[in-house]
Amino acid sequence: MDIVSKKPQAKYEPGELQKTRENIGDIAREEAEVMMKRLGGEIGVEKPEIIDDEVLKKVRSARKFVPGKNRKKKDEQTEQAERRNSPNRRGGSVFSAGERTSAVISGLPGKKYRLPHLSPRQKQLFDKLMISREYHIRNAPGFFAMLFSFGRGGPERVADSFIKNDLTAHIRHIDLFIESVQALILAVPPSYKNKINTDNDFIYRALRVIYNWDTLPVKAELSLLKKKSSWILIEDTVPFIKELYRPLIQLYFLGELEMTRIIKKTYGWTVKTQIREKENMRCLNAARQAAAEWLYIFGQVIKGAYPLLMRMCVNEFEPYPDFYTKRISDIMNFLEITKYDIVLPKRNDEKERLHKTVQIKTEGTEAAKAEESPKETEEAKKESMSEEKRGLILQSLGVLDKLFPDAGWLHLADRPDMYPYFQPLYSFPDGFNLLAPTNPLQITIVLLRIIEDFFQGCRNIPLSPPDTEDNPLERDNLQKIFSDWTLYREYLFDRLMAPALKEYVNHAYTQSDFRNSRYAKRELSNWLWQIKFYFHPHLVFEITSLEYPRIDNSYIPLPERIRALVQVFSDMIRQADASEASMPTDLSDIYTFDVENTVSYRLNLLLGGSKSKERTNLNLMKYTLCALRVLDWWINDKSSYAYVSEQKIPYRTSGEGDTQPLLSVPVRSDQRDVFLQNIRLLHEAQKSDAASTGNSVQNTPPASQV
Repeated sequence: MDIVSKKPQAKYEPGELQKTRENIGDIAREEAEVMMKRLGGEIGVEKPEIIDDEVLKKVRSARKFVPGKNRKKKDEQTEQAERRNSPNRRGGSVFSAGERTSAVISGLPGKKYRLPHLSPRQKQLFDKLMISREYHIRNAPGFFAMLFSFGRGGPERVADSFIKNDLTAHIRHIDLFIESVQALILAVPPSYKNKINTDNDFIYRALRVIYNWDTLPVKAELSLLKKKSSWILIEDTVPFIKELYRPLIQLYFLGELEMTRIIKKTYGWTVKTQIREKENMRCLNAARQAAAEWLYIFGQVIKGAYPLLMRMCVNEFEPYPDFYTKRISDIMNFLEITKYDIVLPKRNDEKERLHKTVQIKTEGTEAAKAEESPKETEEAKKESMSEEKRGLILQSLGVLDKLFPDAGWLHLADRPDMYPYFQPLYSFPDGFNLLAPTNPLQITIVLLRIIEDFFQGCRNIPLSPPDTEDNPLERDNLQKIFSDWTLYREYLFDRLMAPALKEYVNHAYTQSDFRNSRYAKRELSNWLWQIKFYFHPHLVFEITSLEYPRIDNSYIPLPERIRALVQVFSDMIRQADASEASMPTDLSDIYTFDVENTVSYRLNLLLGGSKSKERTNLNLMKYTLCALRVLDWWINDKSSYAYVSEQKIPYRTSGEGDTQPLLSVPVRSDQRDVFLQNIRLLHEAQKSDAASTGNSVQNTPPASQV
């Protein structure tokens, strides 16, 4: 019986076998036979390519009517027209994403972007970054994929979850940011709107970029990616990444701080329209929303998709955020923008580096020399102010140490554990006990509670802040602050944040591998984001999840309020001390607390007892200012001990390097004895000094403190 060779079945799509051959690379015939024997399978060929008759007619018609001698000229004209109409060209697009697709189908040439070639070492670095849990742009390759690749690397496929979840979330947050800023711009006076349209100052340029930011093209590109099959390669995302990053790179060098200042300044302009209270609150909420969304965009969108942008721009790995400064010229070339499209903050000594990065040149060495002298003077002035501020902080910490001796106020650099000392005094709810001493929030909660006690006496003083041009309480008032103060601790921490911390710690305590799970990383990242937004704006931590928590914007941010309180209390005390002879009788009256608390008890003894004449409203304000100044420094100053290291494990552990939670720690019981002993020593020292100098005993903070 003759054996007739059977024709292989057409089971592969056109071009699929060629793509597989490219992925496998050149191999010997013997090696191919070994692979075939081990893997098995059936032999097949590609299906015939379906030819569109309409497209064929157009191609033939074009060939028939274009003369050969003019072909080169026609090709150049066509290429120029395509460049003008290219959707990737800066300044607009003739075609939308959907129209571009239909244009290619109808016979117009569609050219696929070719990624930069990578060496094996660089490819390994890029793959490791994209597959990492931090980014999860690509799925880890399976066994058979690695076998087929033979170490050469397979197709660079993007994970479906990254397209459908992460990129969708990024666009949603960008939309919220744009809508919030646009709402503020619409509420500013006409004079500012004209400046936004025409002025070239970086603030107006930034607002102009945001106001004209159109997300329809990037949404269309994302929609196309979602409609594709599950096989999406990195080169398929090129149009999306271009649309996403053009406006982001234009605003990138403003950073978190400068953009927040621009938002606050824009909100301040809305005041000049004298809008009603309801509209005023709408603008305030829009400003808060915009600031929160920019934190997300800067921390997660720009970082979260940076491996894709880097893969499309360069052929050498650069870590984040160095990539954005070292390879900015490559980024601009890829996005087809120039240095004039990038919005840079106003130059000063700290920001000069950014201008050099995008090749903004200085105006010669002579001008630089002429500026040396003023710069040196300004630096000396800043250093002098810094020394003065440092002295005030040390004095204020000394006052807290007198009120709460041996708590650790003079050794904050060593991160003392405040829980054993203050828990018996204030009975904090569950959750506070879990805060690690290295977590700056522990000291913040303690200071909030101490100031809460001070405010119980301050609310009985008829305070009237002096009228100044730069009034920090223009949209706030002291009585409202006194009423809202407990909410920062009782609502934001006790109700919103503590339950999530307790749940996280319980899981980590019972499950040894819980911290490495995706759920745990998301919860920890969300919790640290809440600390950054509600309490510590300069907190640094590793972003292990691209999700962003819901933020309650119904309260004026604590960092903003505490800075205003320090200024107002300083102005009132300075004004009272300057006119001591004509000081209002209200400030010389004895202070009163409706109910005695921890601070009032200790302050009475510190000022000489219940019959002492030093127990005045003015002295109460001075002691209150000391606590306010420490809290302001702790949360608003980047150089404070709160920000000396990156926050990694926010909960209490048994020691450095350990990740196992510590649920209980013994508290102290000697606080009262230590305080009374220090009071006796302090009064004896003051009486001795008074006897030797002939002066009366005073227990008020030194005048230089205010």
